[in-house]
Amino acid sequence: MRFRCERAEFADAASWVLRTVGARATLPALSGVRLEVAGDRLVLASTDLEASSELSIPVQAEREGVTLVPGKLLGDIVRSLPNAAVSAEADGDRLHLRCGRARFDLRVMPVEDFPALPEPAADARAAVMKAEEFSRTVAQVARAASLDDARPVLTGVSLEATADALTAAATDSYRLAVRTVPWDQGTDRTVLVPRRALEEARRSAEQLGSEVRMVLEATRVTFVFGDRRLTTNLIEGRFPDFRQLIPTGYERRLTVDRAELTEVVKRVAVVGDTNIAATPVTLHLSEDTVRVTAGSGEVGQAEESLPGTLEGEELQIAFNPRYLTDGLDATGGDRVVFELRDELKPAVLRPAADTDGEAPAGDFLYLLMPVRV
Repeated sequence: MRFRCERAEFADAASWVLRTVGARATLPALSGVRLEVAGDRLVLASTDLEASSELSIPVQAEREGVTLVPGKLLGDIVRSLPNAAVSAEADGDRLHLRCGRARFDLRVMPVEDFPALPEPAADARAAVMKAEEFSRTVAQVARAASLDDARPVLTGVSLEATADALTAAATDSYRLAVRTVPWDQGTDRTVLVPRRALEEARRSAEQLGSEVRMVLEATRVTFVFGDRRLTTNLIEGRFPDFRQLIPTGYERRLTVDRAELTEVVKRVAVVGDTNIAATPVTLHLSEDTVRVTAGSGEVGQAEESLPGTLEGEELQIAFNPRYLTDGLDATGGDRVVFELRDELKPAVLRPAADTDGEAPAGDFLYLLMPVRV
């Protein structure tokens, strides 16, 4: 194998494919990156058996072939390469890499030990979504997924796809985020995708733009970004029926400036425990004011008020401050609406309509359980 290519393209491709290299792999080959020259393209691939990535870049190919190089070492090298063309040649158990006056000789790994990567079925239907819409949906919803592996189904994001829309949902049992986005080229299937893989797909969508093609199959989902492909196994198990958790109505409705409330909650929460999640903040809601308090006489107390519009009777309700600010951040927009019943029932956050009365694109809600104080 011998090829020559642009440094920027090679470094970008290597950095992207390194995201799915097996960091603590029991099979040594999983810690490597597979390089294959076929025609005038260099194909790079990696996998940790849960997720895999593959992409190709144009090269000046002098000899076709395939090799497997240590992933971490390759990543360290490409980050340090000078600004010059890259040439590489595999010779026996070595890969000779040259860039400007820099020379590297890497000991390669047995390429036959590298597993075959999964590919979508030939008859599998792909759904298409704008990269910006995909990225926003994942950013809003995935944050609500659990980080506790004790309940694997809660560490994933449920994607319910129909011909007309995609509904993404995640919950850690304390909060729930749901967004429904219409699309023109859809498919029919419900899958449970690991949060980590979905976040990797989001980063790729933000970086590459254009559109995302999603192939949803029974045991895996594949995200395609132009000449890049990210595949992940699905989480087994049944995701909770989240629609049963969403209240069908409310008795109180608060409208408030989203950014201002976020800053107030962050300031007031500093008097709590060093672990901000341990001490709740309380919202004291009246007709035209939101008073936010936190702390106790033993450690310290804080309060701050800001304007807000309450429809319904006055209420005091407490929340985990980190979960609350997460929800405010995810909701986006200038103003946020809280739909409330009482101090023990979950609150629903939604983006408020703009000044022209136009609802935000996509249907998003963030449900948050209150804290008993």
